[in-house]
Amino acid sequence: MKLIRVIDRGLTTLVTVLLVLSFAIMLVLAVAQVLLREIIHTNILWGDMAARHLVIWVGFFGAYMAGRAGRHFHVGFLSRFLGPRVQSWLSVVSDLFAAAVCGYLVAASWTFVTVGLDPHAVLFLGIRQTAAAMIVPAGFILMGLQFFLRSVQGMARSVKPGPPADAHAGETH
Repeated sequence: MKLIRVIDRGLTTLVTVLLVLSFAIMLVLAVAQVLLREIIHTNILWGDMAARHLVIWVGFFGAYMAGRAGRHFHVGFLSRFLGPRVQSWLSVVSDLFAAAVCGYLVAASWTFVTVGLDPHAVLFLGIRQTAAAMIVPAGFILMGLQFFLRSVQGMARSVKPGPPADAHAGETH
């Protein structure tokens, strides 16, 4: 369990740093574009394209953080009618299902990046279209791994003797 917490914290730190950097670059680009257009009637040729791609990166990093904090999309109405032990196992099954869906989306997005995009197309500054789009399978890998780790933690809590702990106890929000 300690190893899982170390992996989880490491991934969260990495994603947090990438989220902040991506958001900061996106914000600086957007402000620069507005100021350049208004003041000297020009722009950064690749600025809008870069900002659009950074929105996708920020979205995936934000989705990872939301999933880690338990603030991702889920159907929680049923858990109000169940006991704590059943809620705990339902959370494990839900996290495993989410990990499986992410696994499917990794495969689909990998196919899109490798087959659906021109590997030689350059977006801007020598960055290939496929490199910029790699956030999609990478984002689903991160989210799937996070859901899987959370399901393992939930299983460990659920099999402990005594009253079950909160389904997401010990998580940092």
